[in-house]
Amino acid sequence: MIGQAAKFPPGQDARVIFDGEIARIEKNKRPVADISAKFPKRPGPDMLSNSIPLFFIAQNKVGLWIAREAEGRTGGIFLFKKSALRFAKTSGGASGCATMVLAKRLELDVENDGSRVVAWIGAALKLLSHYVPEYPPPVHILGKPLKSKRL
Repeated sequence: MIGQAAKFPPGQDARVIFDGEIARIEKNKRPVADISAKFPKRPGPDMLSNSIPLFFIAQNKVGLWIAREAEGRTGGIFLFKKSALRFAKTSGGASGCATMVLAKRLELDVENDGSRVVAWIGAALKLLSHYVPEYPPPVHILGKPLKSKRL
């Protein structure tokens, strides 16, 4: 296997390169943290009091809902947005909490205190997503090819 590289899923920090009978390890130039977006910083005390807990609500790459406390003390993965909001409300304490729904896709970076079953479903969906192209080709409807629009 001359000049062939083992392909690993995104997020790996090294790969093995076979060159004849010699194998060498090549480190990934891009750090692992650059692969997914990061949670924003908590707004300043002039916008939101530090005594009020803040939870970020977002979707991950496979479409499941993520709820994470702004300081990273707790978080969870959920099937529905309503479940993520309920988790934030109950974790925020008796005085309540603030929630910020984010438009960008994020991955949970703390231990999952949410639904364990949904975490397993998310792991399975993530594995399956490696086999589905990001932009699948158009599907013919009723056996008729789609017409392209020309300007």
